[in-house]
Amino acid sequence: MVFGSFLNVVALRFGKKSIGGRSACPHCRKVLKWHELIPILSFLVQRGKCGNCEAKISYQYPLIELFTGLVFITVPLWMLPVFCIYIVILIYDFHHKIIPDTLVYSVIIISLLFGRHLLAGLIIFTFFALLWLISKGRIIGFGDAKLGLSIGLLLGGAQGFSAIVVAFWIGAIVSLFLMRRKGLTMKSEVPFAPFMILGAWLGMMLNLDLLHVISF
Repeated sequence: MVFGSFLNVVALRFGKKSIGGRSACPHCRKVLKWHELIPILSFLVQRGKCGNCEAKISYQYPLIELFTGLVFITVPLWMLPVFCIYIVILIYDFHHKIIPDTLVYSVIIISLLFGRHLLAGLIIFTFFALLWLISKGRIIGFGDAKLGLSIGLLLGGAQGFSAIVVAFWIGAIVSLFLMRRKGLTMKSEVPFAPFMILGAWLGMMLNLDLLHVISF
């Protein structure tokens, strides 16, 4: 969860001139003390508010900290570097609706070095690339295709394809919820990378093989 707190900071400051500096309230800019930075616990003790200006703290912080903690106790050690970058991508895409090339190319290279499921990666990449090409980018972004390449390379056919299926399931459920509660329409843009990364984690952790394919 401490790593999750750090990844939150990296993602929110990514692309800026410097990612260094003390953590501060985004509203009143008060520098936070150590006891205000304890993952999840500080959020609960402060009731989700800044101790100085009482502005609401985003639920993103404890949720990412919790998710990172779950990743660290369920993902094999050699996969952790990839999933740490996945989490940064998840946060960045959620806020900006784009996946930075620096991050996605990094996970492709690491996945290629350690996963080596080349065929699975190419199949997932081609699937998303065709969706992007046919829809002219309206359905899916090309960054999602590159992220899919990494997921396939890392997890292989059985878990990789299952990750994409789960991603579409979760994405559909969340989109329907947002349409009913937040007034989103079919033309609204919803970032898909968070669903892909969540699907990748579930596919790996549960050893899913939803499409019953031969592992390759």
